[in-house]
Amino acid sequence: MNATVESRSSQSYFQPVNRSALLLSHPYSLHESFSPPSCSRHTSQLKQENLVSQHLRALVDAIPGAVVVLDAQGVVVDVNVAAREILGQPLAGKLWRDIVSREFLPELDQGELRTAEGRQFSISTRPLGYQPGQILLLSDVTQTRQLQRAAQQNLHLMSMGKMMASLAHQIRTPLSSTMLYLSQVVDGNLDIEKSKKFSAKALARIKHIETQINDMLVFAHGGQFHMCDFTVGDLLQELSDQLQPQLTQRSARLEMKLPPQTLMVNGNKDALLGALANLCMNALESKPRDLQLQIEVSLSRQGDVQISISDNGCGMDETTLTHLFDPFYTTKMDGTGLGLAVVKSVIESHQGQVSVQSRLAVGSRFDIHLPCQQASKTQVSQSKKEEQ
Repeated sequence: MNATVESRSSQSYFQPVNRSALLLSHPYSLHESFSPPSCSRHTSQLKQENLVSQHLRALVDAIPGAVVVLDAQGVVVDVNVAAREILGQPLAGKLWRDIVSREFLPELDQGELRTAEGRQFSISTRPLGYQPGQILLLSDVTQTRQLQRAAQQNLHLMSMGKMMASLAHQIRTPLSSTMLYLSQVVDGNLDIEKSKKFSAKALARIKHIETQINDMLVFAHGGQFHMCDFTVGDLLQELSDQLQPQLTQRSARLEMKLPPQTLMVNGNKDALLGALANLCMNALESKPRDLQLQIEVSLSRQGDVQISISDNGCGMDETTLTHLFDPFYTTKMDGTGLGLAVVKSVIESHQGQVSVQSRLAVGSRFDIHLPCQQASKTQVSQSKKEEQ
């Protein structure tokens, strides 16, 4: 009995296995054994992801601007086709600040990068978000800047034609007065007091002519100035010193509010000083006595330096505000109509903007926005700071 059971057990244990039957009876047949449903779905998903990746790559390469991806240390990890064409090779694995030093001039042109060949690029940065690092976009604005300068120059030429048409009238009136006063002095029939009085009036007319000519020269200059870096604090200190005699004479009070940080701008210091002084003198003339003049400097959300000049003078009506910056528009008896046109021209030549708000019998406020050097350089050197 035991032998029989043992024999049967041995037969079932060592019976040859029909492998073909096993394979055919398996839920996955032989031709499906290498592609189960889960594997097929995974392969399809990989293909789909690959197509999306290729599509995104094609979109990035189609962008005409240079796209540069930096890691947290400021090292280039990826670029598009335009970046390789603009920045040359090699790029991958290089520090961004080294590439900037290699391809661009050290000086920023109004916050934009410039090459030795004269090409100009604006630069904007954004954080990657999903991991430490940032993405840069360099856009070639060479042609745009050239068109802007050409359009601005054409506007100046048109205004120059109008200026030449009114030049004779603008100078003839004070010149006639000067000749009349001096003729009285030359006749020699005046006593010393009257002679001094007429001489002083003639000198005042000559100074008025000089002011007109200076305004016309600055306006005709088209905003082409020699630029350098300087602090806003130094600019306003010189402005305060220049205004002090007028403030004392008119019993006016000047209040300045400066931010704690040192703000740098790139421009022509004398031209900006003249523009700010022009606005302040207009404010002083709007109220004979006890004028409250305030100059406040701040850093706007866009990274611009904002200089606000406000007063409690007579203010302006809507008609005056509409034509305020038009050349030769004036509400003064002896005004040239070029003062505020020159202010606008100077500010725009520094890639800035000027705006005004005013209410009659309340006062006026002029807001000037200028590019800040710190904000511009931060975009270029941010990777260097992250590396440190």
